Amino acid sequence: MNLGISTYSFWHFEEKKLPLKEYLVKAYEHGFNGVEVLSNHIESRSEDYLKEIKRFAFKLGLDVYGLAIHNNFVKVDKDERMREVELVKDWIRLGSVLGVKIIRINSGRWMTVRSFDELMERRGIEPPPPGYSDEDAIEWVVECINECLEEAEKHGIILGLENHWGLTTRADNMLKIIKKISSDYFGVIMDTGNFIHDTYRELEAIAPYTVMVHAKTYFGGGVWYTLDLDYDRIFEILRGVNFRGWISLEYEGREAYDEGVRKSKELLLKYIKRLS
Repeated sequence: MNLGISTYSFWHFEEKKLPLKEYLVKAYEHGFNGVEVLSNHIESRSEDYLKEIKRFAFKLGLDVYGLAIHNNFVKVDKDERMREVELVKDWIRLGSVLGVKIIRINSGRWMTVRSFDELMERRGIEPPPPGYSDEDAIEWVVECINECLEEAEKHGIILGLENHWGLTTRADNMLKIIKKISSDYFGVIMDTGNFIHDTYRELEAIAPYTVMVHAKTYFGGGVWYTLDLDYDRIFEILRGVNFRGWISLEYEGREAYDEGVRKSKELLLKYIKRLS
C-alpha cells in the first residue's frame, strides 16, 4: 500500500485558502509519497496552470494520484442531472492534464436538508421530496455514472464512488448502485469515517469494490463529529480483500493541521508497514 494525503487535510472549508503549491509543499515536508488534490484548491482550469502544478509536484517527488470533486446526480430534473454529468466530464479532462489516476465522485443527495450541520445532526439521513424515492435516485445515479464512463475510459481515469452522505450514507444503497455498473474504470473510494451507523459491517460490505481509501483521523476532536476508529479492524478488512492501492489521509481533527497530520501519518504507517 502507498500512503498519500489529501490537500483537504490542511484545510477544512474555512474561508481562507493557501495556494495549491503551498499544500503540495506541506505534503512533501511531511514526507508523503503522493497527494490527492481537492477541487476547491484548483485555482485555474487552464491547461498551462494544470501542467505547471504537475511539473511542480514532480520536482517535489510527489505523485498527484487523485482528484476529489463535488457533484450531485440526485436531481429530479433530468437537464440538471445532465449538467452534473458534463461537470464530471470536464473534471475528467482537467484531471487528465494534471495526471491523476482516479477521481472521487459522489452520488449526491436530495438537498431536502439544506444545512450540512443539520445533516450531520440527522446522521446523514435525508428524506426524498414528495413523490420520489431513493430507488428513483439510484437509477439516476447509475445512468449518470454510465454517461461519464466513456470519457473516463478515454483518458484512463478511474471514477471512484465514495460513501459520502446522500444515497451513499448507508452501504445497502451504495451496493445497489455499484452492482448496476460494470467497468474497469469504476470502483469505490472507501471513506473510513463516513459510515456512522454500522461502521465496520458497512466498510466490509464495500471493501471488495474498493480501489482507494480515505483514511479519516480526528486528533483534537472532529470538526463535525469524532469516531474512535479501530484501524486494526479496518486494515484487517482491507487485507481480506487483498487491497494494495493508495491510502489517502483525510485529517479532520481540530488539532493544528501540521501536528494532526504528523500524528496521523505515524498512526497509518504502523499498519501499512505491518502489511508490507
